[in-house]
Amino acid sequence: MEELTEDDYWSGIPKPLIPMFHRVLDQEGDQSMNIHVKKGVWSVHMTPLASDGEVRGAVAVVRDVTEQVKLEKMRSDFVANVSHEIRTPLSMMQGYSEALLDGMAATPEEQAELVQVIHDESLRMTRLVRDLLDLARMEAGYIDMPMAQMDFQELAERMHRKFLVRAKEHDITLTLDVDESPMYLEQANEDRLEQVLTNLLDNAFRHTPDGGEIGISAHIRDSKLGKELHASIKDSGAGIPSDDLSFIFERFYKADKARVRGETVGTGLGLSIVKNIVDSHQGTIQAESELGKGTIFHMILPVEGHQ
Repeated sequence: MEELTEDDYWSGIPKPLIPMFHRVLDQEGDQSMNIHVKKGVWSVHMTPLASDGEVRGAVAVVRDVTEQVKLEKMRSDFVANVSHEIRTPLSMMQGYSEALLDGMAATPEEQAELVQVIHDESLRMTRLVRDLLDLARMEAGYIDMPMAQMDFQELAERMHRKFLVRAKEHDITLTLDVDESPMYLEQANEDRLEQVLTNLLDNAFRHTPDGGEIGISAHIRDSKLGKELHASIKDSGAGIPSDDLSFIFERFYKADKARVRGETVGTGLGLSIVKNIVDSHQGTIQAESELGKGTIFHMILPVEGHQ
């Protein structure tokens, strides 16, 4: 019979467990660690196995903690991002209020300018807190979203009228392309879908230079799953880098702050809220973009509502 080598003895055992086993034998005590296996994370707890007063081996308990580690990272990232987003307006409010208290504003005009900055930053803080509460309630399932029949055509026309003044101020061409007949959604929340369109159009305006174009379109189409509403918001702005497209619906993700022309920067939560609302309607939303040529957000909603 051929004698087993040490390599044969350890074959089939994950390599990270081998030094851990040796530590258990040397220290005669429990050992715990997380090991990464491909895209997963496993928690290993190993304890010595004794017989007649001697350690003769070890018992290992292995658990898949991939989801737990992922959620913990999301939590820590969320806390870090919130802290970062809040710190900036707070620092500006503190700095400008101290300037007022120290009498650095020599004229009423300078004083008004400092007060305006403080006011703008306070509004930014309010938006951030509101968006955080909205997102937290949606993800926890606590937000009230009663569903009823609604006409998306009427909503699209109302949003077009709502943003026409802003379009004229910046010499932006705002177009509307919708079906001529009513586009009824059987199970939808009109207020929340208005919030979706408002967020998408607000993004389009902030990222489109003066003289650009923004388009709203919506049509009913047949699919294998039944009738669907296909709506889109298209702009001729700076576009989004391809590497960022898969992350834009994540909380606080901002592809490129430099893309935003001289308007108030958003909270980084708008698209996360949009995604949550669309998901609650059992729809889908995605974006396609090309740098220098603009961005299109595509939203698909089932006409018949929840399946």
